[in-house]
Amino acid sequence: MRNVLLDQQVTYLKQGEHSSLLKDYERVFAVGEDIRATSFDENCANFCLERDCDFLTADKTSYGHFFKIRRVKSVEIFRFMKKEPNSDRPVFCVRIKTK
Repeated sequence: MRNVLLDQQVTYLKQGEHSSLLKDYERVFAVGEDIRATSFDENCANFCLERDCDFLTADKTSYGHFFKIRRVKSVEIFRFMKKEPNSDRPVFCVRIKTK
């Protein structure tokens, strides 16, 4: 994907030492800045589909709601970071597929 949407709990990736992790993305969007913080997971999925984005999140259940969108056929999930700097939660990259 060309771009990335950061879930609200991982927006720190845009700043400081962590920003280098996003260097392969052309554009970085964030929940709470580019899409309302109160958006449902499926709204984040639509945002990603419309803007050719991966979705970075520490919420390991968010992808389940993506399938409410008819054109979503599958999701690819991989661990983007083994753990967040201030917790033991991993950060996942969710790539939404329409084919």
